Amino acid sequence: MANILVCEDEKNTLGMICKLLKENSLVEEIFPTCSGNAAVEIIKKQIPHILLLDIDLPDIDGIEVAKIARAFDPQSSIVFITGYPDYAQESFIVHPYDYILKPIDIDRFNRTINNLIVKCESNMLNNKLKSARKLPVRVKNRVLFLNMDDIIFIEKNGKDTTIHTRRGLFMCNENLKSIESDLGCNFYRTHKSYIINIGIIEWIESLGDSYEISFYNYDKKAYMSKGKYQFIKDRFL
Repeated sequence: MANILVCEDEKNTLGMICKLLKENSLVEEIFPTCSGNAAVEIIKKQIPHILLLDIDLPDIDGIEVAKIARAFDPQSSIVFITGYPDYAQESFIVHPYDYILKPIDIDRFNRTINNLIVKCESNMLNNKLKSARKLPVRVKNRVLFLNMDDIIFIEKNGKDTTIHTRRGLFMCNENLKSIESDLGCNFYRTHKSYIINIGIIEWIESLGDSYEISFYNYDKKAYMSKGKYQFIKDRFL
C-alpha cells in the first residue's frame, strides 16, 4: 500500500488522476493539491511514498518541489506529468522514475503506478527486515529468514551460494551482490566469492598468494583478495 501526492494546477487533470488512483486497490491515501507550496507542506507532514508532479506550477515549479522531497525522503519515487517535453533534461537532476506527457496515456500511467507501488513495498519490507536483522533467502520452494548475527560468512561456489551460520550451512542460488544489499553494516565483501561478518573475525593470515580469514569458534575459513588485504595491511600493519 502506498500514499501518493498529486500536485497539478489544472483541475480537470487533477480530478482524472485522483479518479485513476482511487480505482487502484493498492493505493492507501491520496494527497491532492494545486500548488507547489502546498505540496511542500504535505511532504513535510506526511512524507508520501510517491509524488506525481506537474512541472509548470503557479508558485514554485515541480522540479523544486521534487528537490525538497528528496531531502526529506531520498527513497521517495517521483513522476513528472507535464505537457512540456522541454523540461525532461532539467528534471533528471532529481532522478525521476518516469516522465509522462499530457494528454496522459492511461495504460502507461497505471503501469507506472503499479510498478512504483511494488518498488515501495519492497523498500519498506527490506528496511523492516534490516531493522529486525533478518536476511531472507530463497531455499528451493521456501523463504528462510536467517538471523544476521548468526551468519559467519557467505561464499559463492559456481552457481551455488553457501551461508555459514551458527545453526549450520544453508545452500541457495542467490548471487552475492543481491545478498550483500540486504545485509547490515557489519558485513564486508572481502573477495568476489566471499562476504564475512567482521564482528567475529579472529585473524587474517597471508599464505603467499592468498589470504585466509579465521573466525572465533569456527573451523572453516574464508578468503580475502590481494587488493583488500593490501588495504588492511596499509591501515593496520
